[in-house]
Amino acid sequence: MVATALASPSVTIDAGTISGGKCSGGQGSVYYKGIPFAEPPVRDLRFEPPKAYSKKYSNGVLNATVPAPSCIQFGTATVPSGARSENCLYLDIWAPSSATKDSKLPVKVWVFGGSDTEGGIEYPLYDGCNLAEKDTIVVSLNYRLGPLGFLALDSAGYHGNQGIQDLILGFEWIQKSISAFGGDPVRGFASTSFPEFWTNDGLAMQKKVLAFGQSAGATDVYTLATLVEAPILFKSAIIESIALPQLTNKSIAQKLGVSFAKKLQCGPKDKSCLQSKSPADLQKAFYSDSYMNSGIGGLDGIGSSNSQTPEFWPIVDGTLVKENPLHRGAQVPTVFGFNQQEGTLSTIGKYSSAKLIANLTAADYKAFLRGNWGPVAPMIEKYYPLTAFESAVKKLGLTAGSGVFEAIARVLTDAHFKCPTYQSALSTARNGNPAWAYEFTHNSTCVWLDTLVPIADDLSFLGAAHTAEIPFVFSNLNFSYPEDNYTCSSSQGERQLSNEIISLWTAMAESGKPSTEAIQWPQFKITSTGSNTPGMIFAPYWMEETPRPQQLHLPAAVESLQLRRPLRLH
Repeated sequence: MVATALASPSVTIDAGTISGGKCSGGQGSVYYKGIPFAEPPVRDLRFEPPKAYSKKYSNGVLNATVPAPSCIQFGTATVPSGARSENCLYLDIWAPSSATKDSKLPVKVWVFGGSDTEGGIEYPLYDGCNLAEKDTIVVSLNYRLGPLGFLALDSAGYHGNQGIQDLILGFEWIQKSISAFGGDPVRGFASTSFPEFWTNDGLAMQKKVLAFGQSAGATDVYTLATLVEAPILFKSAIIESIALPQLTNKSIAQKLGVSFAKKLQCGPKDKSCLQSKSPADLQKAFYSDSYMNSGIGGLDGIGSSNSQTPEFWPIVDGTLVKENPLHRGAQVPTVFGFNQQEGTLSTIGKYSSAKLIANLTAADYKAFLRGNWGPVAPMIEKYYPLTAFESAVKKLGLTAGSGVFEAIARVLTDAHFKCPTYQSALSTARNGNPAWAYEFTHNSTCVWLDTLVPIADDLSFLGAAHTAEIPFVFSNLNFSYPEDNYTCSSSQGERQLSNEIISLWTAMAESGKPSTEAIQWPQFKITSTGSNTPGMIFAPYWMEETPRPQQLHLPAAVESLQLRRPLRLH
C-alpha cells in the first residue's frame, strides 16, 4: 500500500492498481470502493452462478473512490441511496493508513442483512472508516438479492443460491488479494476459481479472516460456515441475529420459481424470456406474486417465516448446500448472538403509532399466533399467556394494548432469533467445533437506522431491538440525519462498550477465540445432560431444552438500563 500526506492511497494486485481515498474527519484510515470481484451477472449470466473477474483494469488503474451500485432492490427498509444495477458484484475495503502488504492485519468481512431482498455495502451504518482505525482490514461484499440471487427453477437450469455463490467468490477474491491491502489471508489458499492456490496436500492453512453478518447476512454467513469449504474461505465466523430457524424447502422454492416465471409471462423452461425482462419487470413480478410469503408464517410485515414459506432465500439444494445447516453446524469456530428485544423492530413496523398499539386486543394476539403457527398456536399461547404481559405493563401504567404489543414482540424474538441462535450453537458444538453465545441488551442512546428517525425520541421503547448492536460493532455510534434535523452523541460508557465488542471481534479474527486479557468469554459447552451451558438459561416452549445466551458482561461502564417507556409517535 502507498499512502502519504500528499498522494492518494493505492495498492497493486493482478488486475492493476487500485486508487482509493482517505477517510474524512482526520481518521487514520483509507478506503477503496467499488472493486469488482465477479463479471457483471447480466444478460446470459443473469440467474447463473457468478464468474470470477479476470480482466485488467482500464489503463491499468481502477478509480476506487466512487461508491459501487447497490444490487437491484426488492424491499424498502434498508435500501442504500445511490445507483442500483444488476452489475453490482463489487466489494469495499477499508484499511489503516499505515498498513502495508507486510502488515498481516486481521480481516473482518461483513455480509449485510435485509431479508436477502434489500440492502447494500454503501448503507452508511456499515461504513468501515472507524473500525479500520483499530488496526483491522474491513471488507464489505455485495451479493445479488431477491429472485436475482435466489431463484430456483430447475426446468430452466437455475438451482438457486446464486447470492450464496456470490459471497463464496467474494471470499475467494479476498483470499487471493487482501494481503496487498495489509490483510492476512489463509496461506496456501485453495479454490476451484483459483486452483493455483492449492497447497501440495490440497488443504489450506487458516490465518486471520473473519466472516461476520447480521440478520439475513448472519444466515448467509452461517450457511457458508457449514460448508465443507468454509475453513478455506475464512478462519472464524460471528453470527449476529441469525434470521430464520431453517432454509427454504427445495420443493417450495421450485414452486415459487414457477409462480414467479408465470408472473413474468415466461414459461418455466424459457431462459431467454427470463433473461430478457427488465429489472423493473422483476420487481413488479416480485411485489405482485401472491404465492410468495403465502401460507402459515407468511403474514405481511410481521410474519415468522419457516421452511414452508415461499420466499427467495437460501435453500438446501443438494449440491452446494447439501444438508440443513442447523443439523450440520459451523465448520469453523463461531460466535452466535441475538439482541434482547429483537422482535420490537418488526412489530413496530406493523403497529407504527401509539394509537394502533393502544387499540390492540386479545383477538389481535390470537390472530397473530394462528397466522404464524396455525394448529400449534394454542400451545404457544399457553407458554406466552397474554395475561402475564398485560399484568406487567399495567404495573408500568401502560395500556392493555401495550401488553399485546409486548407479547407479539417477545414471541417473535424467541421464535425468530433466540431459538435459531441456540440451535445453531448446539449443532456446532455437537459436531466438535468451538462455539460461543451472547445476548446484546443495551438500550442505545442514538438512533441507528434512518427508518427509525420518526421515533428517535422514543428509542427506549424499542429496547435492544433488531440491528441495535451494529453501530457498536462498527464504532459508528453518532449519526446525523439532516432531513430530520436529528443529531445525537453517544455516552462514554457506550463508546467503551463498542471498544470492548470490537476487541472481542478482532480477537476472533486473530485467533479464532473471542477473548482478550480483559475479558475471558466462556465457550459454549454441552454437558452429559445435553443442556447445561455456562451463561445460559432456559425458555419453555421453542425446544424441550432451550438455553438462552446471557449477555457477556461487556458494558461494565455502561449506565444501568432504564425501563422501556411507551411509544409516542408525533
